[in-house]
Amino acid sequence: MIKRLDSRLIPDDKEEIRAFLVIRNEALRLPSTLRHHRSLGVHRFFVLDNNSTDGTLEYVLKQPDVHVFSTSERYSQSHYGVVWTNALLDRFGMGHWTLTIDADEQLIYPRYEQVTLRDFCNYLNSIGAEALPCLLLDMYSDRTVEGTVHNPQGPLLETCGFFDRAPYRMQRVSQAPYLEIYGGMRERLFKQIQTEIHAPTVSKSPLVKWKPGTQFLQSTHFLSSVKVAPMLAALLHFKFLNDFHQRAAVEVARGEHFANAREYRAYLQMLQKNDQATFICPESVKFRDSGQLVELGLMATSKAYETFAGDVLERGSPHHLRRFSS
Repeated sequence: MIKRLDSRLIPDDKEEIRAFLVIRNEALRLPSTLRHHRSLGVHRFFVLDNNSTDGTLEYVLKQPDVHVFSTSERYSQSHYGVVWTNALLDRFGMGHWTLTIDADEQLIYPRYEQVTLRDFCNYLNSIGAEALPCLLLDMYSDRTVEGTVHNPQGPLLETCGFFDRAPYRMQRVSQAPYLEIYGGMRERLFKQIQTEIHAPTVSKSPLVKWKPGTQFLQSTHFLSSVKVAPMLAALLHFKFLNDFHQRAAVEVARGEHFANAREYRAYLQMLQKNDQATFICPESVKFRDSGQLVELGLMATSKAYETFAGDVLERGSPHHLRRFSS
């Protein structure tokens, strides 16, 4: 059962871009993630809390642009949050551009530094697109996991500014967004510890124009049939902070994640072997901007979009030219 905890007005405005999150004990990452998406142009957030005990629930209840829901149901019995997410999207996302993310994920897209999310969605509308595919780009620091201390009041990108530039591989699949990406830092880690567990998929489709019949099928990795934009954006993924060892141990004990938390079991195995290692390798590069990811082939733009973005820049208003911070 999902229970709403706030009484804030939700306007009937289809121009609003709405974000949806399922959270549990995210006080360390959530403030940065909310700030980042506010700066892009998300108008309001719909947050479902699943038994947080670290002050997360109290924090979101104080946020004027957050509508708060709670459930005590088991995460594993909700198809790992998909049932909850689809229910909220059907109730509050219909007809809207919606962004469905985890608390440790931050959306960026080509020229996000100059083009607001509202303008970006207007472009997607103009080409008839209904969803945006993304590379889930694992971010990490040049310190040990234990030494990667994050201040919730600061940008996560300043704490974890590095990523693997290669290798990645893409394969076509039958379900939207019709692609699946593997590779990057976590696949590298899984090979290093020689686990038999398959490395996680690093592709998602979090930005969707929600309409009747739309459904996420497996997290935001796959969804029902939609027209996918001929672009590739990125979700910056901030999993590896100094709380990660403890979080991995907790999730292994809970067993609520996919396949009895087998991915967290691999992380715990890695940390138990060497918790003083860093993730830096010869393929590590420091994040600069969206243009860098396009140059590296980790995001993809198009001639039509670049023309659109140029028109946005020519309008020259401070709103469109501001540099976003997270």
